[in-house]
This record gives sequence, C-alpha cells and structure tokens, in this order.
Amino acid sequence: MGRFVEKVVLVRRPRHLLSLAAVHLIVWTGLFFLLASTARAQMLADGIAAVVNDKVITYVQINQQVADTEKLLRQSYSGEDLFERVKEAKLNVLRALIERELIIQDFKTAGGFIPDTYVNERINDVIRNEYGGDRVAFIRTMYARGVTLQKYRDEIKDTAIVGYMRNKNVVQTVLVSPYQIEQYYQQNLRLFQQDEQIKVATIVLHKALFPSQKTGPDGKQITYDPQQEIATEILYKLDTGADFAELAKSYSESSNKDDGGELGWVTQNGKTAIRPDLWDPISKLQPGQHTSVIATSDGYYYIVLVEDRKKSSMTPLEDVRAQIEQTVISEQSQLRQQQWLDSLRAKAFIKMFL
Repeated sequence: MGRFVEKVVLVRRPRHLLSLAAVHLIVWTGLFFLLASTARAQMLADGIAAVVNDKVITYVQINQQVADTEKLLRQSYSGEDLFERVKEAKLNVLRALIERELIIQDFKTAGGFIPDTYVNERINDVIRNEYGGDRVAFIRTMYARGVTLQKYRDEIKDTAIVGYMRNKNVVQTVLVSPYQIEQYYQQNLRLFQQDEQIKVATIVLHKALFPSQKTGPDGKQITYDPQQEIATEILYKLDTGADFAELAKSYSESSNKDDGGELGWVTQNGKTAIRPDLWDPISKLQPGQHTSVIATSDGYYYIVLVEDRKKSSMTPLEDVRAQIEQTVISEQSQLRQQQWLDSLRAKAFIKMFL
C-alpha cells in the first residue's frame, strides 16, 4: 500500500508543477495585455494628429492652443455649425504647428543652436518684469499651468529659432525699389483718389408719433404733423437771417446740437459717407446755402447747411510713398514666406491624421 501511495504521489507531482507553470503563464499573459492596452489607451489619449519627419504632433498640443477660440465659438454657434468651425480652427492650428516644426528642423539640420545663456537671460527678464523678481512665484505659476521648466526653456528656444529663421529667409530677402512703389501707385490710382468732400451742419427733428388735427382755411378738419410745422418755422428764420448754429442748439434733436449742428466733412461713399437721401440735395449747393426741409422715410426732418466744399483730387505720390512701401513689403513678405515654407514642405515627410 505504501508503494502504491508513493507511486501515486510521484505521478501527481509533475501534474502539480505543470499547473503552476500554467498559472504563471496566464498571469504574465494577462499582465502583458494589460500593459499593452494601457499603452494603447495612452496613445489614443495623446492622439497623433500629424507626423513631420521624425516629430509627432499630438491632439493635446492642438487642443491646448484652440481652447480659448473654442470657448468663443461656443458662445455664437452650436450643433453642426459649431463642429465645422471648431474643426477649421483646429486645422489652422495644426498647419501652424507643422510650419513651426519644419522651420525648427531646418534650423537644427543646418547645425544651428540657441545658447543656454540666451535662454537664461529671457527667463530672468520674465521673472524680473512679470513676477517682480520672485523666482518662486514664477516656478509656482509654471507648475500650475502644467509646464515644466525644461519645457518652458524649449519653448523659448523654439520661438527664438522661428524668429531668426523668418528674419533670415523672409525679412532680409525683401527689398522694395522706388520703381516698385511708383508702379504700385499707378496700378492702384483709385486707392489714392480723394472723393469730393462737403462740410455740413444739420438740424434734425423727429416726426411726431401721432398726427394732430386742426381746422383748415375752408373750415374742415385736416391732419398735420406739428414737428413739420416747427421745421418750416426754422426754415423761415434761416431765410430771414437767423444763425444756423443758434437754431440748431435751440431746436435740433440730434446729438450734435450742442456743437451748433456741426457734422464735419462728409462724402458720398466710404467711412465718412452721409446718408444717400441727403447727399443729392447738398451736392447742388454752394457754401453758405442750406437745403429746404427734407423728410426722410425713417421718420426725421432734416435741414442741412453747406459750409465748405473740396473737389475730388488725387493724393500726391510723395504723401503716400511710405504707406505704399509698407504695403509692398507686406505683400512681398507674404509671398516670400509662402515660397520658403513650400520649399521646406517639398523636402519633408508630412502625414496629417486630423
């Protein structure tokens, strides 16, 4: 019996060992899949939005930059419209991040580097100017924003790189000659044409909300607007020599009454345009003349005095030379920058997932 038991025990021992190995296998397999699923979850959380050569741009980076814009959009839009506008904002941010990365990589490929002394100086400037020299307050703020000091240093370097490269490849390559300025002036004469201007003052009355009744010359009741009669009385006083400014201060219901009705220089079109139903009457008058009572469709009575006139004319080139130079520089810079960035894209591997 003892041998039999011993034999049985010897037979069962290997089975026991196999079972333990199986358990270990199951545990390690489960742990592997757990770690794999955690890593996959982290990858999905980070979300790769684009790859620029060997650099990854994540959705986290995009969301951080578009957060404020998205808050503003949510105040005005909803549903599908909001979705499309937020998507457009994210695409714009992604394109900007890609361009920034291309510039930084081009700088580093050429062997460029930003000295640590430069970064230290910039950080010291920030601490001194924004935190009153309190380095602890600066570090505490960085911590609250979830930004490490190393990341902040990297951002300073990247910003310096982008500024340097844009200056080198765009700003310094744009030169504007006198001929280009003159050519722009001739090709855009309409931009430098000054419209006819008329200096005016106004007396404005609101039409009565409800008509009044009075007995006419034939003894019948007629409907009339008492405000119109006041306007007619003002017109009579003007025609008999009364001062326009004094009448405006006494009768006008417009915000410029205290200035004697002064409205200043007006034009037919543009930012200083007077309302169309007043331009035609005043365009026929000479300085010192005034209109009759003009009833407008939106409930007002106007009397307009023409004080002075300026004929339409061209602004001389010398008066706008500096303005044109800046315009041409801006246009040339945009073109040159686009050409430069296109050349960087052409020699890079870029994959977008947004």
